[in-house]
Amino acid sequence: MCVLNNTLNKNVTMSNINISLSFRTKIQLITFQMTYYGPIILLIIGIFGCSCNFLTFTSRRLRKNSCAFYFLCSAIFEFLTISFGLTTRLAADHFHWNLQNKSRLFCKFRAYYVSTVPLIATYLILLSALDRCMSSSVHVRLRSLSQIKVAYRNVLIMIIIGLISCSHIIFSYDLRSKCATLPGMYTIFDGMFVVFWLGFIPHGMMLIFAFITLMNIRRARQQMMIRPTMKAMHINQKQSQHNHKTNAQLLLMMLVQIGLSSLLILTRTIYYAFYIVCPLFTGDAKALGSFLMSFTTLLYYTNYVKSFYIYTLTSQLFRSIFMQRIKECIPKCFQSNTPMLYCNSRRIDF
Repeated sequence: MCVLNNTLNKNVTMSNINISLSFRTKIQLITFQMTYYGPIILLIIGIFGCSCNFLTFTSRRLRKNSCAFYFLCSAIFEFLTISFGLTTRLAADHFHWNLQNKSRLFCKFRAYYVSTVPLIATYLILLSALDRCMSSSVHVRLRSLSQIKVAYRNVLIMIIIGLISCSHIIFSYDLRSKCATLPGMYTIFDGMFVVFWLGFIPHGMMLIFAFITLMNIRRARQQMMIRPTMKAMHINQKQSQHNHKTNAQLLLMMLVQIGLSSLLILTRTIYYAFYIVCPLFTGDAKALGSFLMSFTTLLYYTNYVKSFYIYTLTSQLFRSIFMQRIKECIPKCFQSNTPMLYCNSRRIDF
């Protein structure tokens, strides 16, 4: 009887081990495929989207709009984020290009770059939320802050703040077994920095400004209903309606951008905080933890890929300006590549 029980226990144990190995193998295979194809897809759609954003926000109609200028600058930093961050991660994960684990200088540079550039892109979206909040205010002095000359100054200040606020990374990251933060207080501080300064603080402020903006718009509509004759005081009513439509479209783009950005970044931030606080994983938990870390990293980079597609889906104004810019650029491209012959002072195009 004892021999039979021992045999059954061994069979159950072996069965559990086989199930565990099968689960771990499947998770590792999924993680491998995800970390290979995910960055490639994000790079393609991200570079295309950032290029289209640049093309649209440099149009004559949006060139002098402060909110559009924040979107333009954010698109530039989003391009810098995905082009370097995703490329180096893909190279390290699948092409054995581990320079960050061999060169102390590159370790510090990459850690600083992939923190600073996304942070600046995020805070530029925060500035766009602040700009919409100011432009919708009933106070003239606050509305005066929503100007392109103020936007130029704010962008410069935000870039400087981003560069300085991440400077501790240069000192806290170093080569150990791999490129990582130094143990002890450095690790805790870096984790809290990512969770709060890149995660909760900017996105919390975005949601607050978005709420205030909606309240300002509601208050302004109530005042217009009380005083309908105020419309007659406009010197140029057509231009006013044109600007109002543009601002309304930019507001919608900003609100959807904030909502999805908060969802993607906070998902990554919450798991990152859990990863720091919890002890090291082992066995199946380690494979699952690696999968979740890779998945939330892709969500993190998706945040810097999505903007063009959000703007296109939510704004008819953005779509029309984008198509207009495409129609303007295509003839110029063909014109610049058209060979010409000069015969008797007359130009002949082919």
